[in-house]
Amino acid sequence: APASASVRPQVPPPANAAAGSTGFVPLTVLAVRDETPTIRTFRVERPKDFAFEAGQFLTVRVQVDNKPLVRCYSLSSAPETPGYLEISVRRQGVVSGALHATLRQGSTLWARWPAGRFVYPEGDDRPLVLIAGGVGITPLMSMLRHSVAARPHRPVTLLYSARTASDIAYRAELTAIASVHPQARVLVTVTEESVAPPLLNGRICRAFLQAHITSPLDSVFCLCGPGVMIDDTARDLEGLGVPGPQVRREVFQAATAIGAIADAGVASPASPVASPAFTLSLARSNRTVEMPAGATLLEAAESAGATIPTICRSGVCTTCRTRVASGHVRCTSDALPEADREAGFVLPCVSFPLSDVALEA
Repeated sequence: APASASVRPQVPPPANAAAGSTGFVPLTVLAVRDETPTIRTFRVERPKDFAFEAGQFLTVRVQVDNKPLVRCYSLSSAPETPGYLEISVRRQGVVSGALHATLRQGSTLWARWPAGRFVYPEGDDRPLVLIAGGVGITPLMSMLRHSVAARPHRPVTLLYSARTASDIAYRAELTAIASVHPQARVLVTVTEESVAPPLLNGRICRAFLQAHITSPLDSVFCLCGPGVMIDDTARDLEGLGVPGPQVRREVFQAATAIGAIADAGVASPASPVASPAFTLSLARSNRTVEMPAGATLLEAAESAGATIPTICRSGVCTTCRTRVASGHVRCTSDALPEADREAGFVLPCVSFPLSDVALEA
């Protein structure tokens, strides 16, 4: 029987990973190249102790209008690649625009230790299917590169949807991978213009999956892209009978925009509704605090002096994952896998109390 495809624990950072109080370290930019008119890859030096798993992300910090801003960008390079790390950034906001405008060879990029639970499914010999939409290709590119380098006998298929032919990132490399590695298949489809073979036309839908995946029930899937596409694809896979534990997903959305870091901390997402005040109890810290109306569990825990590890503070990176010991909580992110949610885990950075709450923190 195949091994379980459950998510493995994150690679822990070394003791010296947290440079200064923020954990950000300076990385020299080694090269810059354009993948598409809007996606640019930044190659930075890789410290000797920067281990990571394919699919994880870097948290980077930049100064914009004299304010430090933080964003999470997936690593597109493979863990086996020595000497450098790569992130591929789509220009679509303040921070990505600043990176495109200012980073050049020799520049400095401040980054934190790689993190994230959306990782390559190791310990499993079943065929792997990677399904990408738009810039969601970036973590899956890391997985594809890792798979052909470290797991040469494992079948791997990439289904990649882009709006136009000019929006296809890594096009030459994808062609080379498919031609050099017999276990790898790459199918790229375009949705907003007519293209000629080997490119395909149309969206990744149930019919597309049926046509291009030989044994979906025996495969493991990693999905990354816009939320609507990923939700639709997950439903299509469910309709084909693929068990839920065989499908992993990562949604790329505007929530990766985190906000400004003030001296006292990082600006957190606003509560959608001002809630009544409740009591938050922290079991391991042996602290109790009255929660201000509208505060997140993370904000309340920090005000009580408790430390919950966190990076993005916007419900994306899942670093703050914490179990609710008692009480009712509204978590506004679905980034955690279903098994975690059923086990009572939430993301305190975007969770609000619906009653008195106790956290295992």
